[in-house]
Amino acid sequence: MNCAECGNTATKLNSKGIPVCSRHAKSSIKFPLCPNCKLEMTIRKGKFGAFWGCKAFPMCDGIRKI
Repeated sequence: MNCAECGNTATKLNSKGIPVCSRHAKSSIKFPLCPNCKLEMTIRKGKFGAFWGCKAFPMCDGIRKI
């Protein structure tokens, strides 16, 4: 899993449950917006690993890579 801020290997989850490297563990990451409906996204886990998924799922199926 990669750090949501810099793309390096994530070593922990921050207080919001977002994967981050040790350098960004205390930073406040803003949630990305869904490319379809523009709502905030949340981290979800699927059979191919973690990804950003729209909070409006199942009404919206917007996703992004972490």
